[in-house]
Amino acid sequence: MKVGIVGGSGYTGGELIRLLSIHPEVEISWITSEKYENRFVSDVHPNLRNSVDIKFTRFSLNNVEKIDLIFLCLPHKVSMSLVKKIFRKVKIIDLSADFRIKDKNIYEKYYKKHECPEILSYAVYGLPEIHKEEIADASLVANPGCNSTAVILSLYPLKDIVKKSKVLIDVKEGSSAGGRNPSLSNIHAERINTVRVYKPKNHRHIAEIKQELDSENISMSAYAVGMGRGVFASSYILTDNTMDEKELWRIYREFYSNKPFVRIVKRKSPPYNYPDIKSVVYSNFCEIGFTVDEEFKRIIIFSALDNLIKGAAGQAVQNMNIMFGLEETMGLKTPGFYL
Repeated sequence: MKVGIVGGSGYTGGELIRLLSIHPEVEISWITSEKYENRFVSDVHPNLRNSVDIKFTRFSLNNVEKIDLIFLCLPHKVSMSLVKKIFRKVKIIDLSADFRIKDKNIYEKYYKKHECPEILSYAVYGLPEIHKEEIADASLVANPGCNSTAVILSLYPLKDIVKKSKVLIDVKEGSSAGGRNPSLSNIHAERINTVRVYKPKNHRHIAEIKQELDSENISMSAYAVGMGRGVFASSYILTDNTMDEKELWRIYREFYSNKPFVRIVKRKSPPYNYPDIKSVVYSNFCEIGFTVDEEFKRIIIFSALDNLIKGAAGQAVQNMNIMFGLEETMGLKTPGFYL
């Protein structure tokens, strides 16, 4: 299977190249970067030395029909202009937000005017644990955001309760979530040794969360913390219909029984009794845990994942596997690196 990667110089692009380079059914035909054109990929991603012997090139429409799938690792608001040119010519997995949100008006509230709203209805929201059948038949998959993946996976089994309740969410994310282009807000020296609120309301990913959970009664605050990678989400469902933890166990175990990349973590004793970012970094796993606060009528759900893998590149490979009828876990079975 021949694939092309548009925009391979960032953190997500680098992880996608790494995963595809060891995938048994994939050949990387070309990787584009305007900034690093004619430079070796390993000049930008040194961990790929002697593994990926390819030079970055400039994108050309002439190369599109020679491959089976294109991954777009472009900034939000840039992907749509390219999708407009290549849609229906090749299968596409877009890692930006440009086709995640079905309602054009909601997209434009959080981003900018959409250049090709007529394509929005054809895009499948690429969360395999929920939309696997649609992904299998898709020609355009919109890879979800990292925060939204963590939150939606953690709350979806309780979707009926969520729709009748108020839900408060806080998300803590590592510096790599800000991308590779340096700015005062995302360089690691500014984020280390602190917890900084950077989006107390109206985070862009809330649009995806509300869409997939079919609820407007959801609010989210996002925090930058001093780690390189990872997302940890805590969701508080305020409801009179609390349940005991045995019932939560039953609901989550049944919903995720055949979902290979979701792990339910609820042990009796510390330190490993709830989801932990250290347990999932560099892997495509999402951990979910929970507890019930009967006194204040809260169901509390925790989730943890690697923002660059299950929150981006790994999920894209998972979607690719499904689109081409491969084993969903192919190329993604590596466990996380704990230390």
